[in-house]
Amino acid sequence: MEFGDLFSFDKKIAPAIIKPIYWVGMLVIILGGVIYFFSGFFGLFTLGFFPGLWLMITSVLFVIFGILGLRIGAEICLAVFEIHDKTVGGAGPSA
Repeated sequence: MEFGDLFSFDKKIAPAIIKPIYWVGMLVIILGGVIYFFSGFFGLFTLGFFPGLWLMITSVLFVIFGILGLRIGAEICLAVFEIHDKTVGGAGPSA
């Protein structure tokens, strides 16, 4: 893909940028989960045992379901582009 492709609609750029967005999103989810987990760990000593433990458990669930939801969203997005290519025939803009 060249820089000029950004200004013409001859090629689709969305399928090409879904993977990097997925990896950045996964990094953000994992980083947020780790921060949330350690806030729960320190909450064991400040908030009390059960509230801190609850924060730790929900942080793990947040990471698991966050990555799962992100993956499903990325696959749906790719499927929509694939369906479009198959129904339209991959034709460029008709002008």
